[in-house]
Amino acid sequence: MDDTVTTTAAQVLWDAARRYPDRPCVTDLDAAGGPATLTYAQLVERVAALAGGLRARGLREGDRVALLQHNSHAYVESYLAAIAAGLVVVPLNVRLVRDDYLHMLTDSGSRLLVTTEEFVSRVPELGTVAGLDLVRVDTGHGLAGLATEGAPVAAPAPAAGGNPASLMYTSGTTGSPKAVVLSHDSWRSVADRAVEVLGMGGDEVTLHVAPLTHGAGFLLLPTLMLGGHNVLCRSYDAARTLEIFVEQGVTGLFVVPSMIRMMLDARPVGWSVPPSLRRLYYAGSPIDPETMRDATEAFEGRLVQSFAQMESPMFFTVLDQEDHRRILADPASPLVRSAGRVLPGVELRIVDDADEDLPTGEPGEILARAPQAMSGYWNRPEDTAAVLAGGWLHTGDIGHLDGDGYLHIVDRKKDMIVTGGSNVYAREVEEVLAELPAVKEAAVIGLPHRVWGEAVTAVLVPAGADRDSDAVIEACRAQLAGYRVPKQVLWVDDLPRNAYGKVLKRRLREQFTTAG
Repeated sequence: MDDTVTTTAAQVLWDAARRYPDRPCVTDLDAAGGPATLTYAQLVERVAALAGGLRARGLREGDRVALLQHNSHAYVESYLAAIAAGLVVVPLNVRLVRDDYLHMLTDSGSRLLVTTEEFVSRVPELGTVAGLDLVRVDTGHGLAGLATEGAPVAAPAPAAGGNPASLMYTSGTTGSPKAVVLSHDSWRSVADRAVEVLGMGGDEVTLHVAPLTHGAGFLLLPTLMLGGHNVLCRSYDAARTLEIFVEQGVTGLFVVPSMIRMMLDARPVGWSVPPSLRRLYYAGSPIDPETMRDATEAFEGRLVQSFAQMESPMFFTVLDQEDHRRILADPASPLVRSAGRVLPGVELRIVDDADEDLPTGEPGEILARAPQAMSGYWNRPEDTAAVLAGGWLHTGDIGHLDGDGYLHIVDRKKDMIVTGGSNVYAREVEEVLAELPAVKEAAVIGLPHRVWGEAVTAVLVPAGADRDSDAVIEACRAQLAGYRVPKQVLWVDDLPRNAYGKVLKRRLREQFTTAG
């Protein structure tokens, strides 16, 4: 662990407030009573008081504080105050359910939960977790009361760069969510890389419509570093987002691909991208080629995509704006299915099951080393040792590098299907299925088969009334090798997803294995 004192997120706020005290720092568009803005000086004052209140509660360096709130002033204040008090933040996704919250609060050993009456009413058991204190920001004593419980801190608590800053829970598609330990240095590395890769400047206006608890939260710190303006929405509405671009002079934002599709579909007649918008930054899941091409045209090439994972957030590879413009000029370009080039300072390897390097173009597991990598999983030494074996992060993603150095992600390693001794990557079959007019959504899984070992199975949500399985299989035969063609097609009304929007293939396998 690095014992060198580092610049924490709270210190970044204090430094920015000294330079830009009167600049708008955070605007909450959905605050009670209407939009409300805090300047840098005002936010520091509130965070200092709240950090003093946290210390007065008896919380000590390294204690965990969980945050369960929608995007709001209160979330930003709680987050920065916890860091200023030397505590570790545990952000909780607002779309989770009772068992998720109880697991995460217990697993993290959180001492305090800062939340709202909405979540306490929805999950009364939050108040019964052993050793957990609750602060409801919107009722009773609230944050304002907590801020009066102690003397405001004069400056943020110093911290070693390797000390934990946050526990970020993974999506848990293959089991109970694990807490990724991100240090202060990890957060700062992500922020520095965001400024560089996204071309962020001093007049930045960052719109947060995705949850601050995850992807969007990684743009908060670089915006503060630059003295920029953070604009918060409680939740995402595509049509409203297009209006906010103009109203607030938004320069950039983070979204996931499904949100891009919603914006494209919500555009009014005659809409054009506003001049202020410099980039639409997206990550988190694959983007279908049609959406990528449509968005590149609609937003005049101002798109940036990155690939990484929570264990080493946001930036391993980047498909930049110039790459997107090349795709627009040549719709058949292989870049449309690429995750971009490896960034300087990041090491990437493609390996086989023995961790031996594979030749260019041959798919294998993606291993990575980067300065923002996690310290490990919270209280899971065996899982940590496995995923960081040999000093490399084993991502669990299968991909290959082409001759130009672009990464192409094929699938998740655990989604690979072995049928008749041949490997089938579910994602390559899903990409074919997604292009069929009769298919709205597709998930490909392997189900037990007495001859083939696993049978390639397509689980589809129909786009209309047509559920012609034979037609789907014939369409696949025209584009896929025989062993990759689905052996059967199953139709469902919707695909099971977790709170992060990822398809729960484990649940599909369990459901249809039992049904069979």
